[in-house]
Amino acid sequence: MNQKDYGYIALDLDGTILNADYVLSPRVRDTLNACRKIGKKLIISTGRVLSSAKGQLGALEGVDGYVCSNGADIYQGSGKSIAHFHMDKNLSREMYLLARGFDSHYHAYLGDSWCYERRNAYTDYYVKRAGKEGLKLDFDSYGTLEFTKFMFMDDHEKLEPIRIRLAERFGASIQIVYSAPFMLEIVIAGVSKATGLKYCVEQFGGNLNQVIAFGDAENDEEMLLASGMGVAMGNASEELKAKAAAIAPSVDEDGVAVFLEQLFRL
Repeated sequence: MNQKDYGYIALDLDGTILNADYVLSPRVRDTLNACRKIGKKLIISTGRVLSSAKGQLGALEGVDGYVCSNGADIYQGSGKSIAHFHMDKNLSREMYLLARGFDSHYHAYLGDSWCYERRNAYTDYYVKRAGKEGLKLDFDSYGTLEFTKFMFMDDHEKLEPIRIRLAERFGASIQIVYSAPFMLEIVIAGVSKATGLKYCVEQFGGNLNQVIAFGDAENDEEMLLASGMGVAMGNASEELKAKAAAIAPSVDEDGVAVFLEQLFRL
């Protein structure tokens, strides 16, 4: 496809346009703003909830859509909901009961909040990463729970037994992905950044073939493969880079800006 045929730019946040300090660099900011000025629509595609995503993007002049919680929640740029795909109350309950059998940090998303039952160092780390404090709850006492997403955080070798147990217990009813080696995320089956992006782009009359998508982690893979051009960051795993259509420089080198400046001759 010619560069003019790409009307949509889908962007993961952490490790893609946000660096290790969760900062959007001036060059990336200016390039993304320039892309909107030439008619490209920006879609943020992230594991974060909407408020957390918006909290990191105040420097942008605008965003046209959001795919949040790995595709479980899709929004217009205004924040109006397009669609949502959440766990039912039975799956939500079974999820936290299983989680209690492990020592790793776990939390769940309810609406635009993240909630946990016990605190450790990973909980404190996630407060900084999310840019907002979580809610400490007793899930048994909360009432009806319909989680958007569930997450475990720990050293990778401690998460692998959890991943295996989840697959054994829930099988094809859930989707399990790593968003980082120490972050294991669960949504319902059939939900991914790719499915969420499809819903979002269709609101504008577009399709995935018209999308350039950028990402760096396992939870970005389906989105990169489904898009017209899937671009892995230079800091992505070798496995993801081997599958992507193109590779951008790393997030620390303003890779998204470098790639888009060259593609659109900005």
